Amino acid sequence: MKTLHLDPDRRERASLVVEEIERLLGEGKRIAVTVAEEHELLSPQQAADRLGFSRQHVVRLIEAGELEGRKLPGSSYWRIPLATVLAFEERRERAGERADGFARSLDEQGAPLE
Repeated sequence: MKTLHLDPDRRERASLVVEEIERLLGEGKRIAVTVAEEHELLSPQQAADRLGFSRQHVVRLIEAGELEGRKLPGSSYWRIPLATVLAFEERRERAGERADGFARSLDEQGAPLE
């Protein structure tokens, strides 16, 4: 997954988004595109949908301090900064890539996997 941060002073970078979309579609890939303001706050359900988790799991991650969340003033409702969700996704993706690389190196060495 790629995240591109754009700001009004660098509008020319928006063409990179269109180019990437066209490239992926040209390869016959199905894609999803999300456009959001950088400081947007998500509900636990919105964060869960994006991460592929249950809402309850997202709340547990917040309570465990693994995902930043804040309660609305005078309320029991959580809000999670989009930037936090994107960072969590990137960490999870990098961890998966490291695990894949480790498994490939074991396979190349002929190590038995049980």
